[in-house]
Amino acid sequence: MYRTDGKRAAGDLVFLAAVIIAIILALHIVFVLLDANGGNDIVRTDADWAGWLATWFKDLFTPDNPKLNVFLNYGLAILVYLAVGGVLRRVLNDALA
Repeated sequence: MYRTDGKRAAGDLVFLAAVIIAIILALHIVFVLLDANGGNDIVRTDADWAGWLATWFKDLFTPDNPKLNVFLNYGLAILVYLAVGGVLRRVLNDALA
């Protein structure tokens, strides 16, 4: 249950940031898998942001299929961001409790 005195706000904001990052990365995966128009402003902007957010994970796995490459590398980035965000949420909320 959420507290109403604001003590959990810091941890929850960190996790919210991780979720937003995960959504950006997941959108990029969906756009690539569905062959979205790369000239579209939304697709191009999402690809730019996702590329920057997944910098450490790009080409971690290098299968021959480019769609599988994006799925594996960006999918791993999603998992790491959510795991780190969840741990930081717990640590911050416990520290501020």
